[in-house]
Amino acid sequence: MAGLLKLAGAYLMLLAIAVAVFFIINNFLLDTIDVMGVWLALDVLMLIGLAAGLYYNYSRKKAVDAGDESDGVTRGYFEANAAFFVTAGVSILFLHNWFALLANGSDYLDGNHQSWVIWAVVDTLLPLILGITGCHMWKHAGDS
Repeated sequence: MAGLLKLAGAYLMLLAIAVAVFFIINNFLLDTIDVMGVWLALDVLMLIGLAAGLYYNYSRKKAVDAGDESDGVTRGYFEANAAFFVTAGVSILFLHNWFALLANGSDYLDGNHQSWVIWAVVDTLLPLILGITGCHMWKHAGDS
């Protein structure tokens, strides 16, 4: 189980790096590669990463919530809950835009500023939350 958790953690960390780097540099690549094609491929990888992150962060949250309530809000409690709810929020934003993209095609993005802003939020927060989750998975792989 520890090996699988380390593998998933590595996947999330690499995905976080790939999304962050490509988000930063994709405007420089518009004339050289099919940027939209790369984003469509990354979207599938991001969906897998968000599912893994949600599962892991929910498991962390559930374990912390089952602990002694007399301790109050501890650092672990706050971290587990924040990680889960931020991952859930990013997942909702991602799915909203991704389903719209799949249903309407990439042409619907032309002049659709709301969609671009949501993608910018997703492509900023996703590397942060999945990178943090991946590091936590890697670090605590031996604990399970």
